[in-house]
Amino acid sequence: MLAVAILLFFQFDARYEAFLQSPRSEAIFVGLTQGRYKISEFADDPIVLWYWRNSAHDAQADSLLKQMHIRRNFHLSAVLRWEAKEVEDYETAMSKLHLASHFDSSTVENFLSFLSLAVTSRKIDPLMSALALPVFTDFRSQIFFIANGIILVFVALFMSGFVYVVSKTIHYLPMVSHRIDPQEHGRLKGIVGLVILLFPALVFRNLFLIFLCYALLLLFTFSKRERNWLRGITMLMAVIFIFSLPLHDLIRFLEKQSKNYELYEMVHYDTNILADSGNEEERIFQAYALKQRGDIEKAMSLYEEMYYAGRREIAVVNNLANIYFMYDEFARAETLYSYTMRAGEKAEPFFNMGLLKLRNLEYSESSRYMSEARDRGFSSSSTEPLDIMPSTREYYRVLLSEKLNIFGTINPIFFFSSLAIFMLTFLPFRFPSPFYCKTCGRAICSKCQEESEGDVICKQCFTRLKTTENVEMEQLMRMSFGKRRRRMKTTIAYLLNIIVPGAGLIYMNRNFSGLCVVYIVMLAYTPLLLPQFFVRPAGWVSLPLSSIFVSIAVVVALLAYVYSFLAMRGSRGN
Repeated sequence: MLAVAILLFFQFDARYEAFLQSPRSEAIFVGLTQGRYKISEFADDPIVLWYWRNSAHDAQADSLLKQMHIRRNFHLSAVLRWEAKEVEDYETAMSKLHLASHFDSSTVENFLSFLSLAVTSRKIDPLMSALALPVFTDFRSQIFFIANGIILVFVALFMSGFVYVVSKTIHYLPMVSHRIDPQEHGRLKGIVGLVILLFPALVFRNLFLIFLCYALLLLFTFSKRERNWLRGITMLMAVIFIFSLPLHDLIRFLEKQSKNYELYEMVHYDTNILADSGNEEERIFQAYALKQRGDIEKAMSLYEEMYYAGRREIAVVNNLANIYFMYDEFARAETLYSYTMRAGEKAEPFFNMGLLKLRNLEYSESSRYMSEARDRGFSSSSTEPLDIMPSTREYYRVLLSEKLNIFGTINPIFFFSSLAIFMLTFLPFRFPSPFYCKTCGRAICSKCQEESEGDVICKQCFTRLKTTENVEMEQLMRMSFGKRRRRMKTTIAYLLNIIVPGAGLIYMNRNFSGLCVVYIVMLAYTPLLLPQFFVRPAGWVSLPLSSIFVSIAVVVALLAYVYSFLAMRGSRGN
């Protein structure tokens, strides 16, 4: 990993590599070391500042870097996060993360690193720094949260359905095992039936196959109410699969396997990448990147092509007007600024018009436009007209215009299997209602039953009850047998609830509250139990996130345990 960090460091900018190989770097290093130069003399040179900061660990260089307004640099930010990850001192880690966020304030890795540091150090300052970052306005960060959010919702829903089916299987296991061979039988036959039913859980190593096997088995055992719950779970799984179809393109973007990521990089980062525009939608990104790199003629050519082809987005018109401003074509620039001011709510055109009026010595008009820009929440100390960056809406338009791949991240077999179970829940066929002993609650077959005072009971209870002729004693025995059975069911429910909070409520037929608790718990548990399902973007360098997930899981588990056990206690009392 250290090699990767070093590689990122030396790849962040070709100009920096050229500086390191030039005699100037040695001359500046010697001059700064001997005191002939002051680092403040290079306040406008980020290459020298970074070189001196990395060589001498000078705090003043850090301060000067933080004050500079430079384009985002992903690799510098990654190197600083790597350094923060390696140090054990809180203050040093905090300083490096602040500098990393200066180089790339919108990246999600800085946001999560601050949160991780806040949890591990138990301090609130990193949390406040994380909340101050504009991370949710960045397209890459939005895609990161959307993609992993879809995965989290889908996996948590499946795990909730899995817990529901397993809890119900344990509840109905005695009755279903009795149906395998509904003849007069003893304890050995019951064990054989139980082993047959446990076969999927013992043989299969795939949770989805286990879910399918037991869901199909319970399908013909459930009551109408329980079928509705299974129907709802499988239907939700099918619906979420449909919403997850764009997930393949989102993941390809994050893993840097999509041309859309190149478009994003060349617009947002200080990089030499310049992707060719394949269609009209991509030209707006290429023109903006060319303008930022100083290729004004090429940028103007692209902007004029789009403008005269009918592309009158505010970003296109404003940025083209800025180029005319640079070439002193003030009349053309003013016409375009006027158009953008009428067409949208952006404040930058008002600010740019104010600069144009100031250049033409029209001070009152300049003041009016600057005031209008401030009223719209915009202010800047720039003396040059400001471009409008392509909005996230344009990125989404390009990203979602790609052809959907149904054989993408989530296998369509999940969809068709869930849909099949959903359809099968409407079949009218159901196993005949089992005979349960009225006294002890044991599942019995038709040949194992006896009748006593109109109640169906098992032979064991019938024999015990008939050994006494005392009515009061018989009632006491009935209550004793029933209490023993209820105690066993309560014990099973509590054990299930210890394993997964909420599973005990499902076992006790409190399905709604049980499923809600299980789903919330699975949202918190899944990042810890199944981290392989989640997407890490290309170039991921961050402080460990396990502390965040453990903290969330512990808090959610404590609340879930308290609620579920109190609810189970109330159910037992009823």
